[in-house]
Amino acid sequence: MRYILWTIAIVALMLLGSKFAFAQSRTDQYYGGGGAITGYVLGFDMFDQLQPVAWATVTADNGHYRLLAYSGSGGYYDMFVPAGNYNVTVVEPGYKPYSSAVTVSAGSASTINFYLEQSHVPVPEFPSGMISVIAVVALSAALLAMRRTRKKR
Repeated sequence: MRYILWTIAIVALMLLGSKFAFAQSRTDQYYGGGGAITGYVLGFDMFDQLQPVAWATVTADNGHYRLLAYSGSGGYYDMFVPAGNYNVTVVEPGYKPYSSAVTVSAGSASTINFYLEQSHVPVPEFPSGMISVIAVVALSAALLAMRRTRKKR
């Protein structure tokens, strides 16, 4: 019984460490004087139809500030940034990255829609942290099976 509890504890810690258990949308915002950057992230699918891209990373960078937002399930994103010139970049696995320049002034609202093309680079099936979780689960199952066979003898 002690082995099972230790195995569950180790797997739980690894899941928490790999960000697999709790996927959170992270938006770095600036709440001083500045403006909004909003828009949609859409991507072409294998039938050349535009579809909303969820969880795409949108980055606004001007050299002093680097602010992040993620697109929602409908592909919409929004961020509030300080006034200045920004390079806004969208990155999503399976699509080519795309950038656009925008100037933001105090109280302004800029709309930038991104239309992403497929990169034709295979997307890994498991996140890199999941491989170690799968290895621990497999090892734990093997140890548990060995322990049960010893008890039967």
